[in-house]
Amino acid sequence: MKLGITLKASLQQSLTPQQIQYLKMLQLPLLQLEQHVRAEIENNPMLEEGSDYEADTSSDASAPDAEPTVARAESTAAEDAASAVAYASSDDGSVAPSDVPEGAADFDPKDAFEFYKLIWGEDSSSGSTTDTRGGEDDDDDDPVFQFRDVQTLEEDLLEQLRYLHVTTEERLLGEYIIGNVDDDGYLRRALSELLQENNDRFAEHNLAIHTRDMGRGKQFAQDLFDDIDVPLTPLSMKHAEGVLRKVQALDPPGIASRTVQECLIAQLRTVERPNAAQKLALMILTKTYDAFAMKHYHVIERQLGVTQDYLREAIEVIRRLTPRPGAGTIGPDVNTVTPDFTVEPTEDDQDFLITVNDSRLPVLRVSNAYEKLKKEARFHKFNKETREWLRKKYEDAKFLMQAIRQRKNTMLRVMTAIVGLQQDFFRFGPEHLKPLIYRDVSEVTGLDISTVCRIVNSKYVLTRFGTFELKYFFSEALMTDDGEEVSTRIIKQKIKELIDAESKSKPLSDDKLGKDLKKLGYNVARRTVAKYREQLRIPVARLRREL
Repeated sequence: MKLGITLKASLQQSLTPQQIQYLKMLQLPLLQLEQHVRAEIENNPMLEEGSDYEADTSSDASAPDAEPTVARAESTAAEDAASAVAYASSDDGSVAPSDVPEGAADFDPKDAFEFYKLIWGEDSSSGSTTDTRGGEDDDDDDPVFQFRDVQTLEEDLLEQLRYLHVTTEERLLGEYIIGNVDDDGYLRRALSELLQENNDRFAEHNLAIHTRDMGRGKQFAQDLFDDIDVPLTPLSMKHAEGVLRKVQALDPPGIASRTVQECLIAQLRTVERPNAAQKLALMILTKTYDAFAMKHYHVIERQLGVTQDYLREAIEVIRRLTPRPGAGTIGPDVNTVTPDFTVEPTEDDQDFLITVNDSRLPVLRVSNAYEKLKKEARFHKFNKETREWLRKKYEDAKFLMQAIRQRKNTMLRVMTAIVGLQQDFFRFGPEHLKPLIYRDVSEVTGLDISTVCRIVNSKYVLTRFGTFELKYFFSEALMTDDGEEVSTRIIKQKIKELIDAESKSKPLSDDKLGKDLKKLGYNVARRTVAKYREQLRIPVARLRREL
């Protein structure tokens, strides 16, 4: 085998860390971008939050620089990121001799007072500092903000459990059951498993008490129940079932149920004086639940010997029950959708005004104190690591500010292209939505398809017809009998309208829906109708039937 050294020329495209960070910022929605920016403010001392007046001034000053970026339709996201990096790295940290501050040559970095004087701009001759809070009693004058302590559903259930007449062992098991309830209010762990774990905790507690009484308590781990000084008796499965029923009777009723059937039954059992319809509803859920789930009403009438009118009243009682007792209140609060864009028509209704929502973003500026320290670093006896740290933080700060502006311009280009391609939607409403794919927007803007996907993902726009996810405007095309392309979302909307208008006693089958769509000019096969119906989360005709 012969070894040798050869030279080979090749071209390879790679992204810098700053470019990768810019591409990630494109994908972030408004709230996550705000969190990212505030995290950068905390981690980078070169960054600080400015005022709205400074934002207006800086936007006016940077308007000439931003205009070519919006007009360049042939640029890509990588080029935008490269321009942001180039802008951020344009300042190499050098200063002209005329910029050397007075007294910089006499600066001693080891003197703490000199350091604070440089950072905060203190002047012994004037006797004032940049801190304008003033006075020694500032802590007393500052407003105190108190946040309201909102009680969660789990805390509410634990409080209700303490008022029940139960033994200590049953209370501890009930608390353990409540702690294992999911966000939707269901108990998905096996009760036998929870009982075994709880009895193991009782055994550890009893062992701790025994060793403490024997004078050897220090040899064992800390007791799980410090407030209980007596031994605990293990519970049986019969006791556990009783505790579970008591937990399910708490408010909201049906909490900690293991199945939908058990949840509905628990809610009906909490009614103190049930009427005839409520009694029949309980019988339906306990004796003929499978037939009820499949909507085989004739089977229920035959097995229970009731009339159709009587059965209709009982089913109406069941319909008013809730199948999700937790309703998501066990977990965190539901996120609120914040639109990233606003599209509104102009006064003459001939064009549209597109706004990028950046009101939640803090106004950024480079800290004057640290920028001054960076410029003076080369004239002081700072070590190499300090000078490199100041330079890196300064470049990161400049890059973040430029990347936010570049992100806004790129998002505005994409949203402008979507509005131009979907003008009928923004003028007349969702029924005029046209087929659209990512490639169409990519060709208009000159951006790569992956960049368009990053911007569209998790973004929302506020229109006069409501708030829509940007993905809503992208759909496939379907040819009508007239040869016109129509969006598949229009077909889904027509299917939903037909189902809403159908007779509940005789719901439309997928084949009948396809025939009705054919009459409207949409040639859709039965399998396609079934697929669209499932995407709309609408059950089959048999399960939509009502008495």
